[in-house]
Amino acid sequence: MPNCYCADRKLPLDMLPDKHRTKAAKGIDAQDARERKAAESRARKAEAALDGGHKQLRDHLGARNLVALREAMDHARRAQRASREPPAGLGLDLAKANAARKRRADTAARKLGIDPKVLREIGKATSDRVLAALGTPAGTATAGFSLAHNLAKWQKLSPLHQHPLDLGVRPPSDPSPNPFQVFGPDFSLWNIAFDRVESDNFRVRRDYTLYEHSGAIGNIATMDCDDAGSFDFASAQIDTELVFIYTAPRSGRLEVLVDAMNTFGHHDLTIEDEWGWSEHWTHQYNYLSLNVFHPNVSERSLALMSQFDADGNEDRSWKVRALTPGTHYYAHLLSNGTVQAGDTFFVGVGTRTFDKTRANDVEVHSRSNFQWLIRSAEVRVVP
Repeated sequence: MPNCYCADRKLPLDMLPDKHRTKAAKGIDAQDARERKAAESRARKAEAALDGGHKQLRDHLGARNLVALREAMDHARRAQRASREPPAGLGLDLAKANAARKRRADTAARKLGIDPKVLREIGKATSDRVLAALGTPAGTATAGFSLAHNLAKWQKLSPLHQHPLDLGVRPPSDPSPNPFQVFGPDFSLWNIAFDRVESDNFRVRRDYTLYEHSGAIGNIATMDCDDAGSFDFASAQIDTELVFIYTAPRSGRLEVLVDAMNTFGHHDLTIEDEWGWSEHWTHQYNYLSLNVFHPNVSERSLALMSQFDADGNEDRSWKVRALTPGTHYYAHLLSNGTVQAGDTFFVGVGTRTFDKTRANDVEVHSRSNFQWLIRSAEVRVVP
């Protein structure tokens, strides 16, 4: 099962004090090992789900009928595409053509002694197993916030929110007993990672935005399938992060407040039915994230900023503007592990995209595009 995990970063260990470099290196290596293992595990579980679906079809239909059914499906696809060619296809009523194709699909199955209902049930059961196999992004996820609609809550989170941090104003200190330290543009360090899993008929691609000095980051994930079989799927996970160096004044967990302006946020999806008992689902998620490069912290902390879910098998397109460009949003995040007083290490704040899709004889074109400006990150250590 094709899958990969790759990472690139600018995290020079010589920027840390000598005594902290070994611990930082262990944290970075451990993170890569966890992410690589997670990608391989998702691929194995998804492949096992597909193998189970294929076995159910073979056991129920028999090898000869299964081959005959696939040939009938291929013939129907070619005929449907040919019907759209000019000049005859210029006035084609797609709704009627699709309805007729579905009737032919059921007829073809019944001629082979196959109950279309059983095919749908096998497809649905396999789809559920694939969804479970692809899972959710590793990390502790909470909800993100629109700053404008949660202004009172934002102002109570930190004494520094009396100042225009977004304009680069850095107060001399937080007067509270456990003060926040403010980080923001320009940043000089960064971390990016990409994890994809795809079946043979899918193409998964990523692109990212990274202008560290201005705090501009973003992810674009595409998952395309032009000719799906009975059991095709894909997932894409992209992390793009701006990184700074932090020294813990005390032992405990990191509490981080991230103020981010959204500049673009779109969920786009187009599906086209290819067969009579086909099915499909797509899920797209975008998060703001906290990544602590420390061996005691085993996963990112995530704030869900946008979610899109779609299923069905009718020809359809979705174009969803999820967030308001130019608007501030924030994430209130806690690390899932503790650091020790005096530890000096890298901390990343950024955005994660996690998209996944399943196609059973449905053409799928999925694209998510989320762009952010990280305006400030406030950090302190709490028990």
